[in-house]
Amino acid sequence: MTRSLFDTTLAAAATCAQNVPALRDFIPWPKDMPFANRTPRAIPALGEMRQHPGAATALTQPLQDALLAMADHVQWNLTYTEEEVGADFLRRFGWFELAGPRDGYFQTDITRMTVGYWGPNLYYPWHLHAPEELYFVVSGEATFEVEGHEPKLLRAGDTMFHASNQPHALTTHNSGILTFVLWRGAGLADPPRMDG
Repeated sequence: MTRSLFDTTLAAAATCAQNVPALRDFIPWPKDMPFANRTPRAIPALGEMRQHPGAATALTQPLQDALLAMADHVQWNLTYTEEEVGADFLRRFGWFELAGPRDGYFQTDITRMTVGYWGPNLYYPWHLHAPEELYFVVSGEATFEVEGHEPKLLRAGDTMFHASNQPHALTTHNSGILTFVLWRGAGLADPPRMDG
């Protein structure tokens, strides 16, 4: 594990946050976050993520580059069961906590910062969670569905807000999608739950 890869990634995420009003306004960027060394855990989706990370923008390219460079050094998670999402989903999905109160590489109680990847032509079913959430698309594109709103296609540089316990879903198309996600509010350490 190379600490510098994590520092580079956090710095690239901070640059995006400084330049995207929705990110900048969502949380005060945490300071003095202690670093926690964690054992890497691979997922089947790593190869696909390298092949199909999706298109980035000039702003998001440094963050995409940093995330791909650190992918082998990350403790990836799948969260869901095959019964909930299917075997194909679990082969082409993964996420990790960059910063947060429990499993983050950088420790903070202010927010939870996660990175997620979904491969091409993949459906992420309806789910919800107590914290408010802001998705930031690093690369690729997907159609985001939020209860009470029309579906919306998001690409690199776009954001999507989810209120507390507001069901939402996403569907990728011909490219994968790489996202940087912020949570705020109660229940930062709790996992999402499926909403049937």
